Amino acid sequence: MKTILFIIFLLHGLIHLMGFMKAFKLADLNKLNLTVSRMWGFIWLFAGLTLLLAGILLAFNLQSWWIPGLAGALVSQILVFRFWQDARFGAIPNLMILVLVVSVFAKPIPPESIINEQMEAVSFEERYGTEVLTDGLQFYDPFRIEIEPMNRLLLINIENDSDTLYVGFEPQIIDAPNRSDAMLVIGWRADGKVDVYHDPALQPEHEKYSITGKGLANMAERDFEDSFFYVKDHGVQAQVEFEDIHGRHIQFQVIESSKRTRKPFGLLAPMGLTAENPTAMPLILLNEFYFVRRSNTEISIEINGRNHQSDILPLPIDFTRMNFARYCSNPLIAMFNPGYDGELTPVTRNENMTVDRGDISYLLAMNEGVAELASRSQTDGKHIVTLNFNPAFPNLGVFSGSVAKGRFEISGSPATGFIQGEYRVTRNGDHMAIELIPSYGWLPNESKLSLRFLYKVDPVFTTWPATYRWTADIVDGRSRLSMNSRWERIHQDAVN
Repeated sequence: MKTILFIIFLLHGLIHLMGFMKAFKLADLNKLNLTVSRMWGFIWLFAGLTLLLAGILLAFNLQSWWIPGLAGALVSQILVFRFWQDARFGAIPNLMILVLVVSVFAKPIPPESIINEQMEAVSFEERYGTEVLTDGLQFYDPFRIEIEPMNRLLLINIENDSDTLYVGFEPQIIDAPNRSDAMLVIGWRADGKVDVYHDPALQPEHEKYSITGKGLANMAERDFEDSFFYVKDHGVQAQVEFEDIHGRHIQFQVIESSKRTRKPFGLLAPMGLTAENPTAMPLILLNEFYFVRRSNTEISIEINGRNHQSDILPLPIDFTRMNFARYCSNPLIAMFNPGYDGELTPVTRNENMTVDRGDISYLLAMNEGVAELASRSQTDGKHIVTLNFNPAFPNLGVFSGSVAKGRFEISGSPATGFIQGEYRVTRNGDHMAIELIPSYGWLPNESKLSLRFLYKVDPVFTTWPATYRWTADIVDGRSRLSMNSRWERIHQDAVN
């Protein structure tokens, strides 16, 4: 199908150039009876070039191919109607292009997990050489996932009517040691940094906010005794009051009273998009995520006595006008592979192919007596984050090959799709290096036409994970392994 569509774009685009040449008398086209003015000649040229551009983008597997393809087909159809006698047959490829473009959005295709894919078998010698191994039943886990105890969150933007300091607020309800409804509010600043205001029952770590925007500016305790935030059948019920770092009174509320049924969806929030020096990769998997509806909703935002207007979402969702205020009643907030410097503890497998160690479960694959890591799942009691490998991740304790590579996948629930990428392990003497790049980005599992359209129009939602790279240096001390790991941003200009 891709080849057929490419040929249509190529031939259809070249044919449109004939109209341009007719208008400017650049070739002898006596068989064309149409009289083309110079203005219409430029329109023929535009249609031809956009169709050719669509073919080029399609040939290079760039997801934005449909934008010039749709534009070219629509302009081409206008030309067909204007020059019907000579151009009427152009309606056929235009119709084919329109049908194929619409099918991209009309038919949801669930993302495919890598565990369902057949990959070429990895030879034992390629990874472990030919020597007889006696310690292949142990394996090392160089990966870490930290799940945050968050119950719900709400984001309100005022970028179009911003304050001198803040452009938005994000109240969160978090589990604390002695209570389950402690509040924390992130103040999103105009300079890209964040201020964090938290209930005294919470003790948030400063380092965790280095991945939030351009980093943490201020953190302060506040009493949120008169504040609340719930998600009920009719939507959000929230009221938040506190004093900011400059002593200004801030109050905002969202009271949603719509009787229409909510239709929440899953989303990987692009929170890590603006991080300049990340210490971890943020996995903000938002189950039951939705926007605040504009009808039957009261939103008020007051900062130091001045009222601010909440931003609105220009795109309707579920045929309903929405505010840009959005919320999640079941978030899974996890930090993937925070930077680490220290020893790795070996894990010994039992007679089964699964190993449980606290909140982590391992699924192993045996490669001629050597235990390799096929899957790693971690839970906080409410959510599970799973890290899959295909082929299985090599056993670092006995890895002696020059290179091992494959794919990895991170998933939470089916609603939030997958983050997929590639791994690579190399060895040089007593030193090993691991590289993980989520190069395939986020693969959403979404059936809403409006959201799939949004992800196509603004691919940053799906491509931002590919701007992260995790590397780890491992020293084999014979009796122990030590690791130093870090994250960095790559290709950052590709999503700006």
